Amino acid sequence: MQQKTLDNQLNLINSEDSSNEIFRPIHYLGSKLRILDFLENTIDSIDASRGSVCDLFSGSGSVSFKLSKTRKVTSVDIQNYSKVINSAILNPSIPDNSTIEEFLNECENSSFLERFLDSVSSLIEFEEMGIKSAVIENKPIHLCDILENGSVISYEILKKSKASTILAKNIKNSIKALGKENIPLNKSIVFRYFGGIYFSYKQSVEIDAILNQIDTLVNKKYEDFFMAALLSTVSDAVNTVGKQFAQPIRPRKSNGEIKPTLGKMANKDRGLSIFSLYKKWIGRYSKLISTPFQHTILNMDYSVALNHLPNDTSVVYADPPYTRDHYSRYYHVLETVSLRDNPEVSTMVLKGKELLSRGLYRKKRHQSPFCIRSKAPDAFDIMFSKTKEIGAKLVLSYSPFNKVAKVHPRVVSLELLTKIAKKYYNNVELISVGNFSHSKLNHSEKHLKASSNAEVLLVCQ
Repeated sequence: MQQKTLDNQLNLINSEDSSNEIFRPIHYLGSKLRILDFLENTIDSIDASRGSVCDLFSGSGSVSFKLSKTRKVTSVDIQNYSKVINSAILNPSIPDNSTIEEFLNECENSSFLERFLDSVSSLIEFEEMGIKSAVIENKPIHLCDILENGSVISYEILKKSKASTILAKNIKNSIKALGKENIPLNKSIVFRYFGGIYFSYKQSVEIDAILNQIDTLVNKKYEDFFMAALLSTVSDAVNTVGKQFAQPIRPRKSNGEIKPTLGKMANKDRGLSIFSLYKKWIGRYSKLISTPFQHTILNMDYSVALNHLPNDTSVVYADPPYTRDHYSRYYHVLETVSLRDNPEVSTMVLKGKELLSRGLYRKKRHQSPFCIRSKAPDAFDIMFSKTKEIGAKLVLSYSPFNKVAKVHPRVVSLELLTKIAKKYYNNVELISVGNFSHSKLNHSEKHLKASSNAEVLLVCQ
């Protein structure tokens, strides 16, 4: 492969990154990108000294990144993928251009990738034929078969498949070929768990190849840099509506008919080059600039983290989930990619039969108490009391529940939150962000809408 200069090779950066004020690493449900300035101004108004701030549920890191320019930040999240991303964007450790070029070259030209692709070539060819047939000939039956029955991990666990004979045979042969090539389970995680379902088989192999290259890094200080760029790539490439991981594509309508747009959608996402996307994201992460502060990243539960914050923490910002939907379901693929483990797959009971969860979720994924009606009030009480105990002010995001519109009810009302807050803080104020709506997970006709007045800040001093 001819080497080009890094800038030309990666097509480094677009206008949205040029300010270095906003950085969107992944597609994130309930992202705060559009209220960052308002949020920063609110925090500055109650703490003009610009002391240390804690982002207690940091998620994709957009808030932490924004605040890190003028304050020392402690970023907290129990999910590992969040720790990786926040480490990479808050305390960037960026390799030089030659190291990046060598790494990318190894990713694309490794013997591991070559052996992997050869082992599963029949499965890749079957999928490419299925997409072509769906787009050109309007015959999406093979593509539908892959989306419904093409999971390798399901075949491994159940030892059987509802797939067509040819798809089942290709899956079985691919598993055998990987064994012959001595490609271990922990080196084929994305292909086995998510290939065919969330990504094309080829894309999943390429993601595994990059993961394998990250594992070989001699200088581990660059691991978060390369891994975070891969998580961003995975978020961009996934073949789902809304780029979330809550569930795979449903290829059929409720009446059983295959959706007419199936081929077009699959071709758009599954035709993306993982290596091209990865180079783009490497370029964006390469442009990050270190701040004057050394920021802290804590990978733990919020209640534990509140016992380990720096002594100079003056403000805690909290944006916990408020509905029954556990956020871990939306990002379980990113969690598995970042952990590189072999998680048990959760199950569900349908018509009396125990089946693997359709989304192939991690069995032991995090279940937030803030999403459980019986536990949420106590969880908020712990948050308010511990924040007050350390002498910090608290800014809490809340999305009101519009009873007229069809929105997901909040497990805790704003009235109850205010009541809990006043147990610990003398001055509790509600500030409206204005007419602002969160991004929705999916099509409006299939999912509940967001409230049009979707954000207020509960400011506690």
